[in-house]
Amino acid sequence: MSTIKKYDEIDVNQINYSKPERVGQSFFGPISYGPSLKPLFIQTPKVKSLTNIKDMIDKKAPYLEFEVPNNKLDLYDLFLNLDDKNIKNTVTNSEEWFNKQLPLEAIDEMYKRSSKPFKKNTNPKMKVRLPIVKNEIKCAVYNQKRVFIDINEIKEDTEMILIIHIRGLKFLKSYYYCDCYISQIKVFQNNEPKYNIIDDYSILDDDADEYSEIFNQEIIESANLLIKEEKEQKLKEEKEQKLKEEEERKLKEEEERKLKEEEERKLKEEEERKLKEEEERKLKEEEETQKKLIEEEIEKKRLEMEELMKKLNN
Repeated sequence: MSTIKKYDEIDVNQINYSKPERVGQSFFGPISYGPSLKPLFIQTPKVKSLTNIKDMIDKKAPYLEFEVPNNKLDLYDLFLNLDDKNIKNTVTNSEEWFNKQLPLEAIDEMYKRSSKPFKKNTNPKMKVRLPIVKNEIKCAVYNQKRVFIDINEIKEDTEMILIIHIRGLKFLKSYYYCDCYISQIKVFQNNEPKYNIIDDYSILDDDADEYSEIFNQEIIESANLLIKEEKEQKLKEEKEQKLKEEEERKLKEEEERKLKEEEERKLKEEEERKLKEEEERKLKEEEETQKKLIEEEIEKKRLEMEELMKKLNN
């Protein structure tokens, strides 16, 4: 069975977590679903767009904001429960993942929820990012007749159904969040389309066999492109990290070399100073010895002279 599931079929207890691994400057822990550990794709009910996609084209982190209708608040509850499970699971595994038992309060403070509180008598609003591959939004968009359409057809108040890929938990320096993106969109249009029909279609319509295989090739290719780009980014960041470490190592070696040279210079200067002091001491001793000898000789001559004078006087 495909892991594309309607939102009201999801059992959060079937969600699996993998230990986060370093990806560049952050850590990422994949999320899977069920005993088969397949990627989890959630199909929403019909929701209303609050975003004009044309406004997202040049953004570095484009997203699609939508409103959850009153009669489908269980979609909001699903993401609320998912947020709670993400927090509790992080607490449970903090010792294994981070070698430190972190309290619930700290983790709850760090977690950036996807389910935002909403005011009374209003509908919940949610934001989900759009995937970017080579600076271009890559998201398959169809209309209700299964015809591929341009993503720019999505405007404010557009009714649509989304397929959201729940990727995993992404940990940054000061916070973490559930990383997910929109993989495919079904738009409900009133006008006739002008594009060719695409055979492969992956939206779960109410009249379709819910157990049929609908893992659309568009989704696979989109996911593969994202994975490839993330791997390339990871390799680039690892290469940059290795270069940085190599530069730091060389800098450290150079500092150690300079420090060693400075220590050797000081030792040499200290030895030269001691040698000079020793030479000066010896020279001074020799001078004092010579002076003493001269004084003794003078004294001897004086005594001889006195003795001679005594003899002459006698």
